[in-house]
Amino acid sequence: MSIYVQLLLASFFWGSNVIVMKLLLHEIPFLLLATMRVFLSFVFLGGYLAWKKISFQYDYQKKALIIGILAIYLNFFFTFLGMNEVKGIDNAFMNALAPILTFVFSILLLKQKGSQKEYIAIGLTVFAFLLSIRFQIFSIKIGFWYLFIGMLLYMLANVFIQKWNLHNCLTLSFYELLYGFIFLSIHCYYKGQLHFEPLLQISLFHWLLFIIISGIGFAYIQVIYMKSIGTIGALKTSFFLSLNPIITYFESLFFLNEKFDWLHFIGFILLALAIYMIKGQKEKGTTLFHNNE
Repeated sequence: MSIYVQLLLASFFWGSNVIVMKLLLHEIPFLLLATMRVFLSFVFLGGYLAWKKISFQYDYQKKALIIGILAIYLNFFFTFLGMNEVKGIDNAFMNALAPILTFVFSILLLKQKGSQKEYIAIGLTVFAFLLSIRFQIFSIKIGFWYLFIGMLLYMLANVFIQKWNLHNCLTLSFYELLYGFIFLSIHCYYKGQLHFEPLLQISLFHWLLFIIISGIGFAYIQVIYMKSIGTIGALKTSFFLSLNPIITYFESLFFLNEKFDWLHFIGFILLALAIYMIKGQKEKGTTLFHNNE
């Protein structure tokens, strides 16, 4: 299966996950929900590794620990903190900033340069995000800043994966999730949220959504994104995060009863245009999208 098709499926899981998390945040404390989501993901991934008899040995444990702290623990903490403050569609629209953040880190850490099309695509994604907040940068809710920090840390971790040439994406994903779970569990216990009574009150339908979309789905997302970073580079991978708002938007209309917004719709068109431009971009060693190994 093409890496682009796999990324589209990952975007579906990620965009749908925002809806599931917004629904469950009404029933479960945010740190406990984040911890359970990571727990399910690394259990499913660990089971898959054992079933396929793939070795759990990994030679870069210290680097996996750093990735786990950045991409899982800190990213989840700030993301779930911000998710309580903003609408589902606004949460997903933060992903439109992924390419520009990856761009900055690629310039600073990977010493790469971009082509004209890549700069235009980045500009389109930033403009789409500004449309979603109606250009009110200095009056947006604190929740947006929490989400921004979470996205910043996640993109930084992705660039480190490319910079360090970390391979064996299944095993790396397992340890990334495991370390993230450990830190989230400690934080959850410290905040007094590590109690399981709320989990017993969740409906069977919500449990199924949680397991499939947030558990299995998130494990799939992590594996595919790491595979994609090694194949097409961190920045090109980050553009597929911009698909998430489109999926979240249509689902939020039905499941969260959020209203149609023309500015969001125009933003979706711009995001789709940016992704189309980038997918058609030839991979050359001088671009930001190429993993120079």
